[in-house]
Amino acid sequence: MKMKWNRALALGALLATAGHASFAQQEESKDLGEVVVTASRFETPIEKSGKVIYQITAADIQKMPGRNVADLLNTLPGINIDGAYGTPGTNLDYNIRGGRNKHTLILIDGLPINDASSIANDYDLRLLNANEIESIEVLKGGASTLYGTNAAAGVISIKLKKATSEDPKVTLTQDVGSFQTSNTNADVQGKVGKLSYLAGGSFSISEGISAAEDNDPTIEFDKDGFYRYTGRTKLGYDFSEAFSLQGLLSYEKLKSDYDDGAFADADNEFDIRQVTFGLSPQWKYRGGKLSLKTNFNRIRREFISAYPSTAKGKSFQADLSNDYALNDKVKTIVGVQYQSYKFQNGDEEPNQSNVDPYVNVMADIVGGLTLNAGVRLNINSEYGSNFVYMVNPSYLIPISEDAKLKLFGSYSTAFIAPSLYQLFAEFYGNPDLEAESTESLEFGLSIYLSDKLTLNAEYFDRTEENAIDFVSQFDDQGNYIGGGYDNVAGEREIDGFELDLTWNVLEQFRLTGHFADYNFGNPDQFFRIPSQKYGVSGQYTFANTQVGLNYSYFGDREAAIFSDPYQVTLDGYNMVDLIISHELFDGDLVFTGAVYNLLDEDFVGVYGFSTRPANFTIGVTAKF
Repeated sequence: MKMKWNRALALGALLATAGHASFAQQEESKDLGEVVVTASRFETPIEKSGKVIYQITAADIQKMPGRNVADLLNTLPGINIDGAYGTPGTNLDYNIRGGRNKHTLILIDGLPINDASSIANDYDLRLLNANEIESIEVLKGGASTLYGTNAAAGVISIKLKKATSEDPKVTLTQDVGSFQTSNTNADVQGKVGKLSYLAGGSFSISEGISAAEDNDPTIEFDKDGFYRYTGRTKLGYDFSEAFSLQGLLSYEKLKSDYDDGAFADADNEFDIRQVTFGLSPQWKYRGGKLSLKTNFNRIRREFISAYPSTAKGKSFQADLSNDYALNDKVKTIVGVQYQSYKFQNGDEEPNQSNVDPYVNVMADIVGGLTLNAGVRLNINSEYGSNFVYMVNPSYLIPISEDAKLKLFGSYSTAFIAPSLYQLFAEFYGNPDLEAESTESLEFGLSIYLSDKLTLNAEYFDRTEENAIDFVSQFDDQGNYIGGGYDNVAGEREIDGFELDLTWNVLEQFRLTGHFADYNFGNPDQFFRIPSQKYGVSGQYTFANTQVGLNYSYFGDREAAIFSDPYQVTLDGYNMVDLIISHELFDGDLVFTGAVYNLLDEDFVGVYGFSTRPANFTIGVTAKF
């Protein structure tokens, strides 16, 4: 990996003047103050974690009416969800440190939920209702040793709600807003003896905006609708203090209109239906626990247009792990993960599988030095054995009674097999693709000043080899005639630095912020990813009311298009949101209101497609 030391020196200079700068992050994105899990798979005090982790809680989500999961993630430092500001049915591209969907692993209750029918074998966040979520943790940086293939640039770990109340409790949430948007969610939870249960459902609709941008004053484009239905049940049974069993059954149906492309209206529709079933037994013993997490997922996608198609995918995930504390200083995880995928497109049903034995160790070496390290052998049915590893030390230095400095760094490798779609899709697939690999290096520091201020700063450098991309083909006159998936020659490199700050100025007032700046080795290889992102947010609490004002800036992006000049630069844009919430009856009744894109910024998110103008949402959550 080629280090760009001038960028690292720039980070040092910026840190030296950080006290005179104003960086901020959104009110709903903050460091997890007590313990984190995603960084090491152990419950770890934030001060001993060798990674910076961000969390969004159910309480945060409740106070931000109308926001979907992509909107929520877009508020976090250094993360860009491309397509989040379009219609709810817009395709989403997850960008963490230059990585795409295939480099960002999404976990649901600790397990990957992959979609074998999709291009990137990733989970489709459009299927998930935000009100079903208990918390979201986001880790930036390579984590394939901990979580397997696809965790090359980051991990989005989503924990769904489960029963927490001994007595039956019902929660109802209703949001309504601009563009004829409505979101209804209801769940009931409780415990009966050794049995815990949660059952819920939701319905979402939006009908008031065209997916494609209308640039023809003589034609009025149709408004494209979005409809989502979800149902879920989680059951748990404690057979004894040592042995328990958890089960999950969920169903999601999403139907959305879509257009023919940039500036092109059409009466198209896609329909996605997904069923997920999981069982997770756990046995606790003195000093450790043995856990098995399993999940079966089946999904069907149908596209109704002038070019109709249907794709089906099946995946099975199983992760058997043994967590054991050798003593109060050394913890270990030894496990094996199994993944299998099937993709049906037409008469063919290709499949692929991984078997990954892995080991991870976290140790308090001496004084404030903590080491998190691991190895994994990824045994792929098509690409053989691939060894990946990770080393992640951190060192905590007491400065004074109320101040601490943490230094941390990590180096990790990752292996990413081509998806079944990239290998075998009709017209576009390429069975001769080689697997991708990545290397990630990062180092940084955190400053903790009691509970008043936290500052995190990081430099990273990430390199991709054998990167897979869609390669377009043009005729002699420069007209687009098709394309397919292929490995890109050479390496893809990105480096950059990221900062975030949380400052409790007063007991009632919090100021938070973030700043990220990226350098792309070749900008043509990182389309639609902003080179800068920063923002500032203030939250004021009085009595039972909270008022938040958030500002975010997304920088310039390069975009490829299918007409002359074939590549354009999209200007940066600003986003300002105003959010208000008021609680009654100790939080059992919460009224919320928000105006998003308050200044009615006219910007391009995805070239040729609409973005939401100023819009409002009001909501209410009641617990019985």
